[in-house]
Amino acid sequence: MGRPINKRYFSADANNNIRVRFHNGTASVNGYIVKQLGSKKFKCQEAGASTTAICTLVNKADGSLAAGEMSIKARGDDGTTGGTVGYVSKMTARKMTVVDASGAIIFVGPWNFSSSTTDSTAQLEEAGTDAAGTGAVDL
Repeated sequence: MGRPINKRYFSADANNNIRVRFHNGTASVNGYIVKQLGSKKFKCQEAGASTTAICTLVNKADGSLAAGEMSIKARGDDGTTGGTVGYVSKMTARKMTVVDASGAIIFVGPWNFSSSTTDSTAQLEEAGTDAAGTGAVDL
């Protein structure tokens, strides 16, 4: 699995938890990671609900997700004003690859939750400070 993502970024109980969008079998919903099962496989839980699903990380737009798929949005420090928002195609404990809608790589490097566009890191969407996703950071 390589370097797994630190568990402190899972759940939605404090700031700096990774927000995901996943297909719960019926629709694409907001949620957060509960557990990492592989390099691109995660157990996700729907924000404000008890629905969980085992999902594979894909770089697709929210509305294009199929059952068993999840996406993570990120903003890369790619030289554009404010950074380009894209989808994570690969993520480890220390770095990630962010791609745009066409699949072109827009950022490869470290990640965090900072909104700075000059710190040479990608900004992840934040899940919020409670299970309902209250206070979540949207990109």
